[in-house]
Amino acid sequence: MAKLFLLLAAFLLALPGTASALTVRFVPVAEISDATITLGDVVNFDEETPLSAALGSKHLAPAPKPGQSVTLQSVLLKNKILNNFPVTGAIEWTGSEKVVVNRTGISIEAEDIQLAIDDYLQKRSDSLPAAEYSFVPRELPLPFFIPTGELEVEVIPADPKVIGSRRFSLVYKVDGKIVKNISVRGKLKAMAQVAILTQNVKRGEILHPDMVEMKTKDLSRLRTPCTNLREVLGKRLTRSLRTGSVLDMSSIDFPPLIVKGQLVKILINQNGMHLTATGIASMNGKQDQIIRVMNSGSRKIILCRVAAPGIVEVQI
Repeated sequence: MAKLFLLLAAFLLALPGTASALTVRFVPVAEISDATITLGDVVNFDEETPLSAALGSKHLAPAPKPGQSVTLQSVLLKNKILNNFPVTGAIEWTGSEKVVVNRTGISIEAEDIQLAIDDYLQKRSDSLPAAEYSFVPRELPLPFFIPTGELEVEVIPADPKVIGSRRFSLVYKVDGKIVKNISVRGKLKAMAQVAILTQNVKRGEILHPDMVEMKTKDLSRLRTPCTNLREVLGKRLTRSLRTGSVLDMSSIDFPPLIVKGQLVKILINQNGMHLTATGIASMNGKQDQIIRVMNSGSRKIILCRVAAPGIVEVQI
């Protein structure tokens, strides 16, 4: 008798239409990171089948912004699936009546913004005048969220020379795409030792060690201060200065690196090619000054930048 019952049960299970329905259970809370909400984000399936995989991939709604939440009605989600994606198999819908969807994100706070600017200043320090750099925001930026992914932050000073910048722009990229731009205003300090006059000095006087001392000043408020006494001692002043004045490099009479009639070496750098020629200076020239030079071969006058004693570069 028991054997007959088992055979009958096996026969009934093999009949069409006796397979159990797929159970779709809505969860009360879902955590997502993508920009869209799929059915698979907000439900659990009681088994993994081709049908459950297909249903789970269906898009339901746009996701909230990173760090924000949205509450969805389960019955509306169910109806959207049934109306837009007719299903032939049996499905049992159950679970929570509402689903709270939280979108994760990367939290950016004032401390992160400050660290990004400080890191930029640290990386640029080798190409800037020797000083201790610090940026103090005028107002603390409000925290915000950006999508999760590979984060890259580009910091852009208002002034390409950095010193004197009163604003820094920060461009946030996630997986190579720009997701946020912000601008932070504040005060950039560049504290360094500069030369200060210890006495009144008249125009034309030779600068001696007892006339100057080094003090810490903010470079962002100065033009071209002297930060190395070796460069100026023994040089003549081009204007009178009072006690306590910052010694500006424009007040020093530097002798020309190249004098009129001098034979010079001409450097030409273009498209990766490096050429040299000889010429004769048609005028005196100090460091980085543009002067006229006659090419010894072509006898043509060209404009060149004074690069070093006896060396000029063609301005292309």
